[in-house]
Amino acid sequence: MKRMRLFSILLIVMMISVVALSACGGSTDTSASDNNMKSEDNSSKSNEKDGNIKAETISTEELQNHIDDANWIVVDTRINDAFNGWKLDGVARGGHIEGATDFAVNWLTVEDENKEVKLEEVLEDKGIVSDKNIVLYDANGKDAKAVSEYLLSKDFKNLYIYDVKEWASDENLPMESYANYEMLVPAQWVNEVIETNNNEKDYKIFEVSWGEVSEAYKAGHIPGAIHINTDEVEEGPMWNRKSDEELLDFALNNGINTDTTVIVYGADSTAASRVAVVLKYMGVKDVRLVNGGLKSWENAGFEIEKEENEKEAIDNFGADVPQNPNYIIDLAEAKELLADKENGRLVDIRSWEEYIGETSGYDYIDGKGRPEGAVWGHAGTDPYHLQDFRNIDNTMRNESEILTMWEEWEITPDKNMAFYCGTGWRAAEVLFYADVMGFENISLYDGGWNEWSVNPENPIEVGKPNNTSDEKLK
Repeated sequence: MKRMRLFSILLIVMMISVVALSACGGSTDTSASDNNMKSEDNSSKSNEKDGNIKAETISTEELQNHIDDANWIVVDTRINDAFNGWKLDGVARGGHIEGATDFAVNWLTVEDENKEVKLEEVLEDKGIVSDKNIVLYDANGKDAKAVSEYLLSKDFKNLYIYDVKEWASDENLPMESYANYEMLVPAQWVNEVIETNNNEKDYKIFEVSWGEVSEAYKAGHIPGAIHINTDEVEEGPMWNRKSDEELLDFALNNGINTDTTVIVYGADSTAASRVAVVLKYMGVKDVRLVNGGLKSWENAGFEIEKEENEKEAIDNFGADVPQNPNYIIDLAEAKELLADKENGRLVDIRSWEEYIGETSGYDYIDGKGRPEGAVWGHAGTDPYHLQDFRNIDNTMRNESEILTMWEEWEITPDKNMAFYCGTGWRAAEVLFYADVMGFENISLYDGGWNEWSVNPENPIEVGKPNNTSDEKLK
């Protein structure tokens, strides 16, 4: 009996020991497995917390380590003007981080029934796609967060936020600005000019459109703005600029001399650009275009004025007209550019359908096609749009995208080129943008297709150019 009892006790002890050892072994294995899983999670998804994906902050050192990595993309979420070169929100240097693209926060609030489709196209075109690591930066702590929330709603995951003030404060870190970004002004700058002017600087603001004082102007304009009718600088049937003597009268009647800082804008920027180009041709030294037009002023929340402001004439322009005669050229000079096949470019700023001759684009222009040898510089869907050069909020599209669009048509800064459209408005806006980007040998071919098409001696082409690839049409 004692042996049996002792044997039973030993058997129980052995069973307990086996169970205890098994339990210890299982615990060790599970712990190692958990640690491995945690390590994998930390390395592959640093911005996942509590099951929710969130944008994480990233340091300057980390950004430097990844900035040349093809799997990373750096995105400026500030308003377009900050990207172009303006020092906004307290940054030490204006412009954008070298190599960054743009996706401005205010694009999210644009009123457009097709906004979502357009924004998705913008993201794809800029390479802002969900399988990349995306660094969103701003200088106010708000813009990048808003854009990150939008991207999170689109199932983006690897998002990081950065304060560009840190980058801008270090002169050794590369930033880019457009050569003449000051020509294209933000609404904030215009507001500062209005608020701080103490009559030491002569400036005038003009809202430009076709016709007499428009209903749009009466409905609300930038305070102090005077209306300019485009008929004051051009006339039919060709809609070329008026004579130099008439342009001088136009300037004096509007109180403009060579030293006046002239700020132009409109509900649409093509008309304002037309006047801006004429003023630069005449010799006004400081001509500014409001980036995005009147809408950018309204979106910034600034005051709208409804009172009509009268023109105040002066009697001295301060120089002979024109001071910059090569800024606008005529038919003879356009033909010289076409003859210079190596260095000359006559650049068509019309829709593809206009360029290949499917339509003239205008009810008062019969001819279809293009001047023989002209290259296509892109434009928009019809004579009244310029989407290829504008963001969704009608601000200027970024430089690298414009240059890429032009590259296959050999429209490059080293060329001597003139831009034309039907009658000069669209081409004037693109000329102004080229000037902002620092192109030097540039001009407006004033007569455009309207003038070229009426003379049977001017050679015309229709259809696709023989060397046109599918890439050129993008």
